[in-house]
Amino acid sequence: MTEQAVLMETREAVAVVTINAYAMRNSMGAPGVREGLLEAMERFENDDSLRVMVLTGAGGVFSAGGNLDALRRIRDVEKIRQRLEAGGPLLQRILTSEKLYIAAVEGPAFGAGLGLAACCDLMVAAEGARFCAAQIRVGAAPDGALWWALPFRVGAGRARRILLTGEEVSLDEAIHIGLADVRVEQGAALEAALKHARRLAAGPPLAQATIKRLFTALPVDLVERLRVERETAAETFASEDFVEGASAFLEKRRPHFRGC
Repeated sequence: MTEQAVLMETREAVAVVTINAYAMRNSMGAPGVREGLLEAMERFENDDSLRVMVLTGAGGVFSAGGNLDALRRIRDVEKIRQRLEAGGPLLQRILTSEKLYIAAVEGPAFGAGLGLAACCDLMVAAEGARFCAAQIRVGAAPDGALWWALPFRVGAGRARRILLTGEEVSLDEAIHIGLADVRVEQGAALEAALKHARRLAAGPPLAQATIKRLFTALPVDLVERLRVERETAAETFASEDFVEGASAFLEKRRPHFRGC
């Protein structure tokens, strides 16, 4: 595992995994992050003594999303699709695992970072946490399993608004609509998540696994939904609108979208 990008420690039956790429705001697209998370999950899933994983970010930031600068330089749809597919096993593992995952969110959880947090079984968020499906702001369709996770958490109507507008969701609203589950003081997300993790780790494994399995067996097919998400997101990330949106964001100006 790339230690500088992702850190893992164990505390009895709980694994604590930290995205440690603060220089890039813990971007899911930072070098070594996706690979490190996958390796950590592999260790977690194969260790029978571990029951719950707590996912968090270093430096008071959960994850600011994808690497826009890298994505805007890739103009080939197939290459973008391959890049997005690299994160697919990561999110699918969280959703389909018989073990439990908790997100401990401090600061922003944007774009693919919001997807990572929303896929977890429980989301603990601290004061100052902010949430945003930011892809639309730069002319791209959502990735990061947001099409699956958001409707399950907040309902189709609210999910549609969040995805279409790219508006930030405050912690007040996140708790109100069910996007986040537990509210704590700033700086306390990890300790609160560990408290919940210990309680869940003492619970009945078979019943917990059954509950997760039934959710992913609902009429909407998870694998097909994630495949369609990657296909549509790849097309928009390859568009001129995305290049303009990402450039505008990085240059701190308003984008001018042309629909191509």
